[in-house]
Amino acid sequence: MGATTTPSIAAATRPGGSVERAALDTLSLAIQASDAYGRNDLTQRLRQVEQRLTDPHVRVLVVGEFKQGKSSLVNGLVNARVCPVDDDVATSVPTAVGYAEQPTAVAVRAPQQPDESPVREQVDIDDIAEHVSELGNPGNEQRLWAFEVGIPRDLLRGGLVLVDTPGVGGLGSAHSATTIGALPSADAVVLVSDASQEFTEPELAFLDLARELTPTVVCVLTKTDFYPQWRTIVDLDRGHLASRGIDAPVLPSSATLRRLALDRGDRELNRESGYPALVATLRDGVLADVARLARSSVAHNVAAVTEQLVQPFEAARRLYADPSQAAELLAELEAARDRANALRNQAARWQQTLGDGFSDLAADADHELRSRTRRLAKQAEDGIAEVDPGEVWEQIEQWLYRAVTEEIAAHYAMVTSRARELSAEVATHFADQQGTNAAVDLTAPIEVLRQIDPAARVEADDTGTGGKALTAMRGSYGGVMMVGMLGGVVGLGMINPISLGFGAMLGRKALKDERERALNQRRAQARQACRGYIDEVSFVVGKDARDTLRRLQRTLRDTFTTRAEELQRSTAGAVEAAQQALRSHESEHQAKLRDIDAELARLRDLAARAQRLTASAGAAR
Repeated sequence: MGATTTPSIAAATRPGGSVERAALDTLSLAIQASDAYGRNDLTQRLRQVEQRLTDPHVRVLVVGEFKQGKSSLVNGLVNARVCPVDDDVATSVPTAVGYAEQPTAVAVRAPQQPDESPVREQVDIDDIAEHVSELGNPGNEQRLWAFEVGIPRDLLRGGLVLVDTPGVGGLGSAHSATTIGALPSADAVVLVSDASQEFTEPELAFLDLARELTPTVVCVLTKTDFYPQWRTIVDLDRGHLASRGIDAPVLPSSATLRRLALDRGDRELNRESGYPALVATLRDGVLADVARLARSSVAHNVAAVTEQLVQPFEAARRLYADPSQAAELLAELEAARDRANALRNQAARWQQTLGDGFSDLAADADHELRSRTRRLAKQAEDGIAEVDPGEVWEQIEQWLYRAVTEEIAAHYAMVTSRARELSAEVATHFADQQGTNAAVDLTAPIEVLRQIDPAARVEADDTGTGGKALTAMRGSYGGVMMVGMLGGVVGLGMINPISLGFGAMLGRKALKDERERALNQRRAQARQACRGYIDEVSFVVGKDARDTLRRLQRTLRDTFTTRAEELQRSTAGAVEAAQQALRSHESEHQAKLRDIDAELARLRDLAARAQRLTASAGAAR
């Protein structure tokens, strides 16, 4: 978040604070060691890990249908009225609430041109409602992408960011596009549903999608103070989740009781509000998982760096302790150096694996995206064939935007998964596999989707009574004239009961034919509008996906090239240390051994620290 400050990972979780301190201390010692031994390349690697640790952002999306109590839940969690709450006020802009030493508010506006960066504007924190509510910013006429709020709260101090998402129109509306698009990058999702009824089908469908794209899902049942039957609803909701295989807790809560408890300082009432259980879930679940991953990252990288720092000392020690091993040891070191040098070669297996893998992934991603969009177009055409688009166009639009966003989010999730598998496969070509995997995170390009023009609107039949009467008259006129002329042959007048009846029949047919023609025309317009929008999305997202994969390939290539250079430098250092040991006088060997043993003891202590971090990360699962 802009204008917020974030402390170290030591504050990320209350239960594991000492463990996080140990992680940072271990990382600091490793940096000192790599500096002391002149390995600036390893220092840079550890600094990157340190930067990620000291700038944690744990995004928790708070989602739900219209007026289910999302904003009240966020306000209750942080004990501040940061999100507007009123019976007639709905959130229209995603509002991210994070930590800051002083209260701050930043409006993030859409850029003037597609290739420009978003515009960030500092605003008065007391004017939040004028920017994020449907009342102050109807239809998001201010063109805001997001609103960021920073406040000094302990719950947020470790990097937790609560995102109050728009609920206008519910989870099945076009307003859900931003929420769904953010799922792959979210650390957790909190689905908010009130206790008036059990989960609806749109809510369950959203949970199905969230489970696939987000590590942690939590369900919160609000307004338990207002609905006495809330316990029954909780049981029903848990049954729905179990039947769909969704592993998520259902936590009852009451914002009213929470507010009263905080005002009165009543702990028992606060416990009854359900908020302590939700806070514990966020801290002990979401934040603890992030902290566990941080410990694992530190442990793996420190272990890998330590292993490389140890190599020259161990090589020299073997020769000082037993010079007769010189030929064998030098042969081993030369072979290791050759392998490390080969990793830097353009024809190295990892280079081929990376290049071939991304070529295959790009082709598969393009085919998968085309399959998804073709299926969507078919679903749209089948649905339009059953309805009058002029009468239900708003519902078609809502389905279209939501379905497109869901498919794009799922597409990027698939690409991310495949890219992570590829990164792991490339890492197997390295002797130093610990910590070699590069981070792979792709976010669905919802900002790109926002720049695509909406589907052309299909209007309802606006033919008035006069127009319908005129159509009927034109149809009946021919029938009256034809029968009237035939009637003249047998002595009947032009206007007679038979001609009038036949004219009325043809008039009704003409009116029916006109209605069918207009309906078919509206259906054709709707099909064209949906297909045009889907084609444009496919074109834009396909280009973005290809560009993203190219950037990711370069990032992985550079990361693994750096690892190859580290290994090459380490093996070269080991060879040089061994050669220096061979050139030394035998009288110096004992003194050299004492110095080397002292250095190895320090490095092995560092490795043991990393091992303990690995054990603590595993125990925290």
